[in-house]
Amino acid sequence: MEEEDAKGSGVRTDQLVEDGADKASPTALRGRRRKDMTPEEWSAAMAYAKALLEDYKVYHAMTEEDVEEEYRRAGKLDKYDPETELHKRCARVAKKHPPPPGYDPRLEEYFKLIQDEEAD
Repeated sequence: MEEEDAKGSGVRTDQLVEDGADKASPTALRGRRRKDMTPEEWSAAMAYAKALLEDYKVYHAMTEEDVEEEYRRAGKLDKYDPETELHKRCARVAKKHPPPPGYDPRLEEYFKLIQDEEAD
């Protein structure tokens, strides 16, 4: 085991930053902070985060066959992509529980995934 793996979780956060973003910036991965939000925005952000966590718990408990069956019932089995499924689920949660603007800059990319799916 490499020394770097022993020190951390093994998750490389530098890969999460979009191309061209300042990778050295501690806020490169973060959206807006609480002190920058109004109480209403904070409530929306917390509702989104809670709903996202609940959706992830459901997804994590599912087998791949369960997910495929979910897509089959919706008539979209041909659209199922395990590589982007978490991003799509995140976008669906954000549509139901919209976070404040700028909360997660990656959401626009995730919305495109489900828009492409819905357009077909």
